Parts: sequence; structure tokens; C-alpha cells
Amino acid sequence: MRGIPAEYLDLFNRYTRGPALIREAVRGMAFGAMNARRPGDDWSTRDIVIHLSDAEMVGGVRLRRLIAEERPTLESFDQDLWKRRLQTLWRDTDGAVASFELMRWQTAEIIAHCDRAAWAREGLHADRGAVTVADLIRSDTEHAEQHAEQIRRIREHLDA
Repeated sequence: MRGIPAEYLDLFNRYTRGPALIREAVRGMAFGAMNARRPGDDWSTRDIVIHLSDAEMVGGVRLRRLIAEERPTLESFDQDLWKRRLQTLWRDTDGAVASFELMRWQTAEIIAHCDRAAWAREGLHADRGAVTVADLIRSDTEHAEQHAEQIRRIREHLDA
């Protein structure tokens, strides 16, 4: 990759694969199954996919601010409030996956040109304290991977 330091290349590649993991996890899932939940779980596949789209929007802004600004303060958001108040139940999952893919791709375009100094740029996250560009990319990468696995577990439950 163009500017990515060698030690971050694997992480960057995992980051860019996140949307494909989600698309694969939901592939062929019936419309009605999107709202199903595992017993004791408050999150459906629809909730997860919408959440990923919303979180990617926030994450992309955070990364842009870290790269462009001097030690910005990064706000957090209450994912449960967003889930309840932003019409998750009625939002389109195909559109959310497409939005997640596009936002991740656009942010990856920026990151692909970041050198070692940019990956180390730091800001102050409201909940996590000091974070770097590398920290946020790692967190966003793991976020998509964990939610892809969560969707697979929901599907396993539905198939059982």
C-alpha cells in the first residue's frame, strides 16, 4: 500500500475486509429473519447492521478529525439510545450494508496514504481516553469482525 507502514498493513487489510464479512454474514438471510433475536439477546441482525452503518459514520469522522486536527476531543455515542430512537426496526438492511461499505471504503482511501506519523496522531476519546489513529482502526476492525460473528451465531440459532 502507498503510505501504510509495514507493521499496520495486516490491520489495514483486515479493516478493509470488514464490510465483506458483514455482507457474507447476511447473504441469503430472509427478510423476516433480520428481526429475530437469540434468547436473552437484545440485538437482531437488523439492529447490528444498522448499528454498524451508524458507527461507521461516527468512526469515519473520528478518524478524519484525528488525522486533520490537533489532539481533538472525540465524543462517544449511546448505541442503545441510537438503536431505540433512530428507527432501527424500520431501516433498510441492504442500504445499511451498502452505506457501511461506502463509508469504510472512503475512510480506507484516506488511511492508505497515511504514514507512520499519521497512524500515531492522537486525540482524546470521551470514554477511552487517549487514542491514536492506529487504535481507532484496530477498534473499528474488531468491531466489524465481532458483529459478523454475532450475526453468524444468530443464524445458527435460527437454523437450529
